[in-house]
Amino acid sequence: MEKEDEFLFNFFTHISQLCFDKAKEHIEKEREGVSNVGPHSPSWTIFLNILPQIILAEKSYIEIGFLQNKHKSFLRKDNSLRSIYESLKSDIKRHEENCNQHDEHVINYCKRLAQFLTARINLIDFYDKIHMTASNRFLQYSDFLAQIEVIIDKYSHSFTEVGLTPMKAIFSLECEILQQLFKALTELQRLQFLPSLALIHGAQTRLSAWENKMQNRETWKLGFLKNNPLPLLYQWLVRFKGAVLSKFSLYFHDTLAQQTTLSEMKQLCSKLQNDYYQRMVQFQKKYDSSTVLLISDNQVCCDTNQCDCFPVIVSCPLKAPPQHETILKMIADTSSELLNNDKIIYKYSTQEQCTYTLYAVELNIYLVMVFESKKSEKDVYISNFVSEFCTNLRCSKIFVSLKNLTK
Repeated sequence: MEKEDEFLFNFFTHISQLCFDKAKEHIEKEREGVSNVGPHSPSWTIFLNILPQIILAEKSYIEIGFLQNKHKSFLRKDNSLRSIYESLKSDIKRHEENCNQHDEHVINYCKRLAQFLTARINLIDFYDKIHMTASNRFLQYSDFLAQIEVIIDKYSHSFTEVGLTPMKAIFSLECEILQQLFKALTELQRLQFLPSLALIHGAQTRLSAWENKMQNRETWKLGFLKNNPLPLLYQWLVRFKGAVLSKFSLYFHDTLAQQTTLSEMKQLCSKLQNDYYQRMVQFQKKYDSSTVLLISDNQVCCDTNQCDCFPVIVSCPLKAPPQHETILKMIADTSSELLNNDKIIYKYSTQEQCTYTLYAVELNIYLVMVFESKKSEKDVYISNFVSEFCTNLRCSKIFVSLKNLTK
């Protein structure tokens, strides 16, 4: 390994481990070494002077500084983190153009570093899109998946040189975690058990690998503090995975319950980020609902290769409601209204003396509640339950939380 490659490898290893002070010390030591050897390449010295700005940018990035309005550490007119990466990229490009043609190694470092900075900008734009569209009623997980896969493909063969491999490793892990989770959400919409489970496991494996790369971080020296020492971006990804796992546990509650006892299933679900099934149980008991269920209105080919039209995803109590056919007819009759209006539809049957409430959770999945009495559309308890339950289930709350996260 060349001396400059070794220097950059160690520098970016410190950053990947969140040891930012060590990264600064590493630069200072290199500067001293360069100044003590007499004549040296001015292009390498200028390159070293750019690196401290990368430390500051990466320190802000890992704490989700890219969605904050102000960054007091940077005295610039447009002080968004995205503009800082853009400015750094311009500085690197300018230095590359001004380098002596004999300084091939510095020119190469500038090219690869510019690729990395561009990749960071693309990820910032991706997170910004997630946050900006979080309030949309029906989130298009497949669009997010396509975008992150474009980023993965675009940079799969970029900044792969020895000096930048530590950053390449954590960049790849971050992208793959996002890819696995958004792909899991698309599979959950299709009610695919095994693919969803494998993808959630894949995300957890990558989260663990990333955490292991941060084992030497300086913040762990402050272990006596109550605050979580893990960076905010990592914490958010863990919460995102927890949200997807919670959704999986609800959509496949019956399948999972067959693998264990009801008491153990209840205990396992209580440890999840969101215990959706228990919230359904509590609502059903507290508000005297005869049935609370999630149902899909399209044909789904499950892992067993058997197709089921209008499958009940999960029901509370754990049995198919006697009004199954009535519910399906109501969904068919009101599907346009359900999808085009963000409201709960109330249907009262004078013959059955019961109220049906229907709400579209996703484009093909509906929350249905049956009450053996007449319910008012102004019932706040019902509307609050539906709003909170479905907002969490869509992962909207997680996406909104990207901005202004605190430890």
